[in-house]
Amino acid sequence: MKRLCKYFLPWFIPALLLAQESAPALRGNNGAAHIPGAQGFTFVRIQWSGEGRGFFAGGNGPLWAHDFPTAEQNFYTALHALTTLPMTFENKILTLADDAIFNYPLLYICEVGYWIPEKKEAGRLQEYLQRGGFLIVDDFRGGLEWRNFYNQIQPLVAAPPRPLALDHAVFHCFFEFEQVGNHSPYGMPPIFYGLYDDKNRLTGIVNYNNDIGDGWEWPENDQEFSTEAFKLGINYLIYAMTH
Repeated sequence: MKRLCKYFLPWFIPALLLAQESAPALRGNNGAAHIPGAQGFTFVRIQWSGEGRGFFAGGNGPLWAHDFPTAEQNFYTALHALTTLPMTFENKILTLADDAIFNYPLLYICEVGYWIPEKKEAGRLQEYLQRGGFLIVDDFRGGLEWRNFYNQIQPLVAAPPRPLALDHAVFHCFFEFEQVGNHSPYGMPPIFYGLYDDKNRLTGIVNYNNDIGDGWEWPENDQEFSTEAFKLGINYLIYAMTH
């Protein structure tokens, strides 16, 4: 938590320091923070199988696990400091074939440039989105990876992914964005796409040419990018919980 607090922009720091002071009281026997006897938001990361190799896939763990678990731990810290949302502080991992996905309003999946879901997984994701679930798609870039993701997601949604305009409510439901996407860890212009159901309801955000998970994991590397990443993540969650 100290690493996260140290590198936030100044107006974030007091709230995050307060969260750092109060967090130890929430720690369980295994060191994981939790809210005993209460229901709260749980960050759910989707595990998927495959042998694809991304730009930075040669190191630590499979593609789906990039930034795990530091990214979600830091995201919880920011949520705890800046919102009153109840949280479980659990780092949950599920596959799209798990029935349990329907118990959670938001799922996170990364490195989708190499993601090829099995038939059952694709069907479950389609049902999840149709039933009101929300998907954050993150950490992929370039034409090859876009084409793979597009080919996998297109049969599961009512319309092709389309860019989100800055006036969309997702950019104004908690933090107000006057601009977005000026920071990228890859030197490529980030584009934010929306996934929609047959009622034109936003059911997912696609962070293309972007990696907000990196911003959560490594706030010391780029303060501006990391701050935008945390703000976007919080807006995505608040939008998913209120629409």
